[in-house]
Amino acid sequence: MSKSEIRSLKDKVQGAVGLTVDQVDQAAVLLRRVFAGMPEPKGRNDLVGQILHAIDVCLPGWTIQLTGKAQEPDGHWRCSLRETRGSDEIEVIGIGTGRVVEVALLEALLHVAEQKATV
Repeated sequence: MSKSEIRSLKDKVQGAVGLTVDQVDQAAVLLRRVFAGMPEPKGRNDLVGQILHAIDVCLPGWTIQLTGKAQEPDGHWRCSLRETRGSDEIEVIGIGTGRVVEVALLEALLHVAEQKATV
């Protein structure tokens, strides 16, 4: 569960125009080391849906906030993942930004995984 491996992939994904199959597969392997229930990727179809499902499985009960401005050819998306609690204390938060929604979502999930990784 190397934090440096997760950080390296997060840095590669950040600012990308889109995700490659290799990046999605590598993310699944790294995320599975932190979140045992991480689902297997299902190709390039519906990456947004796949990543939302992964967040739902890996971070049940967390709040997903996605904001953006759709602009051609690239949008400006920001995703935050927050642990939903009764108090104002938030221990872990995931932040991601991207030109496309799936990059922002994956970067935020990788950010949480990096914080939760033990090494």
